[in-house]
Amino acid sequence: MIRARVIGGLVVLGFFLPAAGAVAAELISGLSAGEPTQSIPVFDVTGPYKGQRICYVCDFQADPNVLAFFRDTSKETADLIVQLNKLYLSHKARNFKAVVMMVGGAETKAWLEDLSRSAKLEIPLTYFNKGPKDVAARLYKLNPEVENTFLVTTDRYVVTNVSGIAPEEFGQVADATAKMLAAGSSRNRR
Repeated sequence: MIRARVIGGLVVLGFFLPAAGAVAAELISGLSAGEPTQSIPVFDVTGPYKGQRICYVCDFQADPNVLAFFRDTSKETADLIVQLNKLYLSHKARNFKAVVMMVGGAETKAWLEDLSRSAKLEIPLTYFNKGPKDVAARLYKLNPEVENTFLVTTDRYVVTNVSGIAPEEFGQVADATAKMLAAGSSRNRR
């Protein structure tokens, strides 16, 4: 009798596992490739506009860039930000830009300052003025369940969206950036 219940339970579980996979696959965050990037003001903590509200999307304009959104502070977030800074440094001669935008709001300011100082970051670290309730979260279709969203953009359009990655998966962002920069170079030669 117990054996029948276990097998029956496995059959029931078998019906739910594919559905659970479908739910996990639906955790999408951010604008899709081809969508335009909207103007969004953020509070600049460490960049050239430190202490001011600024729209880096507007400031970057047509320059190739990565807009990186993070839900909260963590070791993984810090690791990804450091990797983004390295990516920026390796391509900045090609007018490549990058910015970090913390969805968590003003409560992330001290953490961002400490990270910038300790890791000697050059990319601007910013936060949403109204935290998770900021209109930017809705405009950029950020899913609050997804820890990070990287939008690789140029000419104010998304080229690639990489979301919900671990630090060891940052190569996806680096590869997408390299492809975007190569496409831009070939476009400029015509």
